[in-house]
Amino acid sequence: MRRDEIGIFSMIADRNDADIYLVGLGMYGLRHLTLETLDVLKRATVVYHLSNKHEELCAINRNTRDLRSVNLRPAKPADTYEDLACQVVDAAHELRPIAVAVDGNPMLFSDITWHIAAIGKEQKLRVEALPGVSCLDVLPTQLGFDPGDLGLQVFEATQLVLYNLAINPYLSTLILQVGHFSETVMFPPPPKRPGAYNRLILHLTNFFPEHHPAIFIQSAYSERVPAVVFSTVIRGIDECRDKVTGDMTLYVPRLGIPRIDAEIGAEFGLELDPKETDPCLGG
Repeated sequence: MRRDEIGIFSMIADRNDADIYLVGLGMYGLRHLTLETLDVLKRATVVYHLSNKHEELCAINRNTRDLRSVNLRPAKPADTYEDLACQVVDAAHELRPIAVAVDGNPMLFSDITWHIAAIGKEQKLRVEALPGVSCLDVLPTQLGFDPGDLGLQVFEATQLVLYNLAINPYLSTLILQVGHFSETVMFPPPPKRPGAYNRLILHLTNFFPEHHPAIFIQSAYSERVPAVVFSTVIRGIDECRDKVTGDMTLYVPRLGIPRIDAEIGAEFGLELDPKETDPCLGG
């Protein structure tokens, strides 16, 4: 079942009346935890999670289980998440209500929660996804750009290349899960070989100059795990492969500002400087 076939209304139950709650823990310890999520975590029969916050979650609900310890055999990510999702949904029939907690927002780049939503729907369970603070809320403030200034585009690294997706170079670009680019096995994570990022580099140079900046960032998880940021240029990405972790995001700043369509600008009543309609402005 595709994600767009699950349907948003099928994942939303009446408040306090779901069998499975999908919740996000935010990006920095539990400081980003919403009051709504905290309430669900406290009253869930069992809290399952995929995070490094086991002790903190146990302090909220002692019936907390770390899904990372359930199944760490070498496997494709899709198979691993499918197995874990089936186990969680099976448990929900007996232990409802349960909560499934992941870092960030529960429905943003989280395959396991989407699997749970789909399987839960098929089994007639009531599944509710709660909003949470995600990297898309945090990264613009850390990197210093405004998503509302012309726009923001977000891609998953492997899908960007696999589907040959077009990039608009005049928009700020975030490429998530870059540390897992082209990986087919999640546990244990394979080492990056020379040339691991060549396909990504080739794709990016279809839209940006090879000397254009490329910034890698991993937001801080807590006071114990600070933020990690380093920069290179697009052609130098593969040389940094040993520094790229699985949780890193690649930020590619916009190339410039595109020219304004003079005719539409006049219709909007804008007084334009000739430079603003110069077709070479963004290049």
